[in-house]
Amino acid sequence: MNARNFLKQNLPPQVKGLVHRLRARIAAPPIDEAVLAEFAIAPDPDPTPRLTMVIPLLQKGADFGGTATGIDIFARLCLALMARGALDVRVIITDVIAETDPSIVTNRCAKAGLALTAGQIERVKSPRATIAVRRHEIFMTYNWWTTLNFAALRDAQAKAFGRPPRPMIWLMQDYEPAFMEFSSGHMLARAAYDTSAPLWGVINSSNLAEYLAAVGHAFDRSFVFEPVISDALRPYLNRVPTSQRKQRVLVYGRPHVARNCFPALVRGLRRWARDYPEFGNWEVVSAGTAHDPVALGDGRQLRSVGKLSLDDYAQMLLESSAGVSLMASPHPSYPPLEMAHFGVRTVTNGYVCKDLSRFHPNITSLTSIAEVPLAAALAEACRKAATPAPVFGNAEYLRETAYPFMDDLCAATASALVEG
Repeated sequence: MNARNFLKQNLPPQVKGLVHRLRARIAAPPIDEAVLAEFAIAPDPDPTPRLTMVIPLLQKGADFGGTATGIDIFARLCLALMARGALDVRVIITDVIAETDPSIVTNRCAKAGLALTAGQIERVKSPRATIAVRRHEIFMTYNWWTTLNFAALRDAQAKAFGRPPRPMIWLMQDYEPAFMEFSSGHMLARAAYDTSAPLWGVINSSNLAEYLAAVGHAFDRSFVFEPVISDALRPYLNRVPTSQRKQRVLVYGRPHVARNCFPALVRGLRRWARDYPEFGNWEVVSAGTAHDPVALGDGRQLRSVGKLSLDDYAQMLLESSAGVSLMASPHPSYPPLEMAHFGVRTVTNGYVCKDLSRFHPNITSLTSIAEVPLAAALAEACRKAATPAPVFGNAEYLRETAYPFMDDLCAATASALVEG
């Protein structure tokens, strides 16, 4: 029995009550109390159309994954619109903290070819801030609360300028209500999808698009794109057929990100180490976020290498034989797609509309991540490593055009910017 359980069972009721009251005092407020805002509008008479992206937090070290994809889409849309005519560009950062890093925006935009100045980035530090808004302006939002907050501002824009509301563009990269327990925050996150019309969804993967429809959300327009391999990883693919594999299991380990199911991953690895001693000389490496070594039994460990550079990550993929990457989400996530294309026999999980075994022959998609089926699937992946994995490239994943919807989105946005 651990100390926490001992105290729960043996503390007098009055002491338990005191503990609960103290915990309530120091607990963080519910997320909806922390992030919902009531911005005021200041009409800006400038007639030049403007596209504004709204991003929350933007902390140092966040220049990867969904943040990078969102800024990249925004930058490319700006460039496409500028090719059609005059356009001003603005980025608004909400939920500003000491670690807020606007250089993430300027650097990522620069990679796409869009030069932003410091004057084009605004930090909103108050939930009741006044924000200048033009008649011909469209907001691109990043998550559920920026969508709710700026849908209200967009509606105020319509009233101030006497015209119908312009569409919001939301970069949808996961199903955000699932990040929270059933709660007011969960319900408000759901409402963001349903009460922000007119709303256009730019949806990261057909898996996510199918899930959004399955749980009852519909949008005025949808622009769906599949994940595409990183430009930094693409040059290494020609080495896959001749790469020399080690007896190594590579796992995507992020202990502090609940949707990556680290506890289930560890239980599966321990069961694999216990029940399949024939793989006792295999090493097990965790890439993702740094963490302490994890004991797997019989002196074996899950060793963390933390977040690798893309070059080091490519080398790790080329040398590994089996992999595990779990994701409690309708979004496919990138690591299993990368592992499979690099010749790694990959174990992942399905989720409602998601079955990545249809995406690549090197992927095994589990219906359960309980320790027995997870360990068995990993053992089978290790057995198959005795022969080279299929070299296969999913054409959608390897396409050169990252955002095939861009021409349609540009045309629709250009039209919506100048209406009325």
